[in-house]
Order: sequence, then structure tokens, then C-alpha cells
Amino acid sequence: MQIFYNLEDLSTLRQELIVTVGVFDGLHIGHQAVLRQVLTQAEALKLPGLVLAFHPSPLAFLAPERCPPALTSLSQKIEILQQLGVDIVVFARFDGMLQQMSPDTFVQQVLLQRLHAKQVVVGYDWHFGKGRSGTAEILKQLGERHQLGVTIVGPTQLHGIPVHSTRIREAIGNGDLNLAAQLLGRRYAITGEVVKGEGRGHKIGFPTANINAGEQMLPPNGVYAIRAKLEGQMFDGVLNMGTRPTFDGVKFQIESHLFDFSGLAYGKEIETFFIERIRDEQAFPNPEALVNQIKQDVANAKAMLSRAKN
Repeated sequence: MQIFYNLEDLSTLRQELIVTVGVFDGLHIGHQAVLRQVLTQAEALKLPGLVLAFHPSPLAFLAPERCPPALTSLSQKIEILQQLGVDIVVFARFDGMLQQMSPDTFVQQVLLQRLHAKQVVVGYDWHFGKGRSGTAEILKQLGERHQLGVTIVGPTQLHGIPVHSTRIREAIGNGDLNLAAQLLGRRYAITGEVVKGEGRGHKIGFPTANINAGEQMLPPNGVYAIRAKLEGQMFDGVLNMGTRPTFDGVKFQIESHLFDFSGLAYGKEIETFFIERIRDEQAFPNPEALVNQIKQDVANAKAMLSRAKN
């Protein structure tokens, strides 16, 4: 898969392409329906399929105070798009120039001149151009004017309700990991760098990897059974997320104890898949009581992860 990080870098692309454009936060089952249509048309016309993904979300530029937490990091998007079979992806940063483009200018300057689009595939609720004034139907009209094929993909529904990134955030925020997994088409996961903690876990016999998850969407505080990918290997584990009320109850931390892992992982990226919630975070009267509870958490996590493999 070819990856570009700027619209200005596309001068090497000379042939016509099958294109889709969006934020693709989550790359959920609705996004996947759009991408399948891109790949189907690409195969039929023997042309590459290209995804123009705005990363971060345009709201980070337009109204950062309203920008929601992300469902997928850049590295996750790359991996998922590779797995889906996309030929080319462009990660573009939304800016003032794009903000001022009329829908017609966007079609001519971005879709036709920069991306050499022969066909464009978009979701039914896609908006583009200044003030989000362009809609999928307006794109279809502009396509007829500029000899550009346009395919509009209808809503993907789950339980009779359209799939949207907002719905996934609500499910995660409510701790409904099963619904989130159904909407995403996979277990929800966060990525982050392993950072140095205070070493308390090691002192009580349960060394942990402390994770900096940045601005990603997180489920409620508590203890979870997890699977984690670290340096290409998968590990089962248990994760605590919260303020550690037994110790200080102030600083928020994400700490994962990985079974069958020994070594240092500082500075490395870890991807953590939330499998099942075990319990709420709680305060214990002393470290000994906490250790006993962690032993029970580990046993519960192993049982949950064993069931999840079947």
C-alpha cells in the first residue's frame, strides 16, 4: 500500500483512480461498506483504489473545543486499510485553503486535478466544501458536469439504527464493549506509548506497562481483561484505568499487566484490545488487600480471555 501524508506529494500519481474521501475515524462497518465499493470498482476497471483520509479530524482545525476523542490512531488506520486491501492512502491535514473551497472547486482542484479521480465513492451523509455546503447529491450533480462518476453508498444499519462514529463513542463511553465491537467489526483498541511509571506494580509483584493514550476515546474507569500487541506479539493481560484510589486517587493512569511478558517496553507502541470489563475501580484498606484482589482479577481475566478465544 502506498502512503502519502500531503496532497502536495501526489505529483507521482499519473493514472486515473477510484477515490473515496472522509475522516474514517474508527473505520467501522459503515466505512468498510464504502471501501468495499471502492475496491469492487477498482477491480472491475483495473485501476487503483485511493482513500483520502483527513487526519486529524477537520474539527481539530475548525473547532478544537468540539473535536471528539479519536477512535483510531494513525497507525491503526494504516494497518486496517492494509488489511482491507486499499492500494493508496493519503493522510491530509485539513487547513484554511480546504476550508474556503466551494464544492465545485473541491471537485475540480482536489478530486480531478490532484487525485485524478475517474470514480468517487462516498457515504450517503458525506459533506464537503465551504461550510459543509456540499452533499452527496450535490457531488453527483457536479460529477455530471465534470464527467466524474459518483457512487453514493447508503447507510449500514445495526439493530435498525445507522452506524456512525458518534454511536460507537456512546457505546464505549457507556462501557458497552460488545456493541462497540459489533459496530466496528472488531474489538475496540487504543494505541499508545509505554511510559515510565512509579514502579508500584513491580513492587507488589504485578509489573505494569503504563500507557499514554493521548486523546483517544476511553471506556469508563475500571479493570478490564485485555489483549495487547507489542512488537508484533500478542499477550493476554489485565488493565486498570483510573486514579488508583488505594494510593493517591488523583492522577489518572492506564496500567496493563501482561501475562507471560518479561522485559522493558518503555518508548514502544502498544495496542490494547478491550475484551471484557471485570469490575469498577475501588479503594482498598492496604496494599495486601489490593494484591489479593489483583490475583482474583488475573484469574477472572484468564477465564474471560479463554472464553473469548472460542
